[in-house]
Amino acid sequence: MQKQLDTTICPLCHQSNGCMMHTSDRCWCMDITVPQGLIDLVSPELRRQACICRSCIEKYNKNPADFAVNR
Repeated sequence: MQKQLDTTICPLCHQSNGCMMHTSDRCWCMDITVPQGLIDLVSPELRRQACICRSCIEKYNKNPADFAVNR
């Protein structure tokens, strides 16, 4: 049996991603660019299925090499 994907969870840190895309509110993720290098760190079966959280994006933008090492 396949486990259902929780789109409210960041696929990298497994914390709430704070995405509002499935509501009537405008989401923060509409105003931010997610680096392709960060997207590439998500496992292929989860890629582009749930938003990466703002915290992971900010950490990656500060130091991509350090972020990849700590995953």
